[in-house]
Amino acid sequence: RGVVFATGTPISNSMSEMFTMQRYLQPLTLKKMGLYNFDSWATTFGEVVTSYELAVEGNHYQTKQRFSKFINVPELMSVFKEIADIQTAKTLKLPTPKVIRKTIDVEPTEQQTDLINWISDRADAIIARRVSPQEDNMLCICSDGKKIALDPRVFDESLDNGHKINACINNVYDIYMTNPNKTQVICCDLSTPSSDGWNIYKEIKDELVAKGVSENEIAFIQSAKSSKEKQKIFSDVSNGKIKILLGSTSTMGTGTNIQRKLIALHHLDCPNRPRDLEQREGRIERQGNENECVYIYNYITKGTFDAYMYQMVERKQRFVSEIMNSNMITGRVCDDVDETILNYGEIKAIASGNPLIQQKFQIDSEIAKLEILRNSFINSHHRIEDDVQVNYPKEISRLQKNIQCYKQDIEFANAHPMSTDTFIIEIEGIKYSKSHDAVEALGVCMKKINDKNLHSVGTYRGFKLLMFREFGD
Repeated sequence: RGVVFATGTPISNSMSEMFTMQRYLQPLTLKKMGLYNFDSWATTFGEVVTSYELAVEGNHYQTKQRFSKFINVPELMSVFKEIADIQTAKTLKLPTPKVIRKTIDVEPTEQQTDLINWISDRADAIIARRVSPQEDNMLCICSDGKKIALDPRVFDESLDNGHKINACINNVYDIYMTNPNKTQVICCDLSTPSSDGWNIYKEIKDELVAKGVSENEIAFIQSAKSSKEKQKIFSDVSNGKIKILLGSTSTMGTGTNIQRKLIALHHLDCPNRPRDLEQREGRIERQGNENECVYIYNYITKGTFDAYMYQMVERKQRFVSEIMNSNMITGRVCDDVDETILNYGEIKAIASGNPLIQQKFQIDSEIAKLEILRNSFINSHHRIEDDVQVNYPKEISRLQKNIQCYKQDIEFANAHPMSTDTFIIEIEGIKYSKSHDAVEALGVCMKKINDKNLHSVGTYRGFKLLMFREFGD
């Protein structure tokens, strides 16, 4: 690719200013900020770390680079809002039912307490590097911790049952009996139905049937093998034929319209991301629900990962809502909302059961973040001082010289006005009166250039035409 331009002033000034102006006249905001590719954007707004993750095969771990957090969040959202019109439920004010939220706490079993302490010991071994990341890591610990919090049998079928499942079953049955014409949804992402073996879904159904609920009034969304079968289940729930529907976040996502008679939604476990929690609750807190008031239940096993997972997800959701509602952003750093892996301090706080220890780790974490912000401010302050004392004076001097050069160019152009009747340009000693002929001649000149030096190729209105090959293309 060749570049041709006219000059009547020192070439160094004209080239420098041409590229400077080209940079700031780009139509996109990111290009105006100097972010021409993804790597530039990632360096400016993201922090990448290397961690171990379970491989697709499921039998070993591999290193993976991913964003652990977003930085410079106010600037990032300022750019995003230039091209995005954000509308939330709060701004739209849709006619949805009033939501009453209730948390049902249950005591852990002795086995659950022992397993949490065992997880704490595993975390100690990981921190002390007594085990390799392939053998055990925080990702495995969090996965096991969520299973234990739901029910010990999800972790190991040979263990005894926990109290959370019974609490959910009893609550669902009470609502079923007091609201015979209403429907309910139970959300659970772990221990979903499989072809064989024990699972939470089957346990809940069997217990409800034993209490007197008709088997035909209970359905698993996973039983649908096609979109048509899934829509049939949705229709049966909307009409009240199916009274209790069990499903996971992914299987009851966009397009799940079952809200008509829905009176209660039960979070049996905590989803991994804020958007998952919002997606679940969007099934009941929705237009078209004939109930004036609906209930959302969260089931938590004390002293396990449950409470902390909800706390983490809801904290991230508050930050996201703060941004989407265009409120003042209180922080410059945002943890990746797709990540829900607890760190060592958080795991130890859960295992201890002492709220003061948990508070200490939270304060230590906050102090670390504030120290990072302080160091970032100091570095930014030093950069600004350098700009004011060194860089800006040089830039001002350069621009003032360019202004003088442009004035000379304007005077030169006025002294050689363009004819209103004919177009004349000279290329390699030949004059052309048609623009397409001139373009072809410039193409021939470009093919002759085999280096990146400037080459004089002709004149136009008294200006010299200089050409160079860009990027060696």
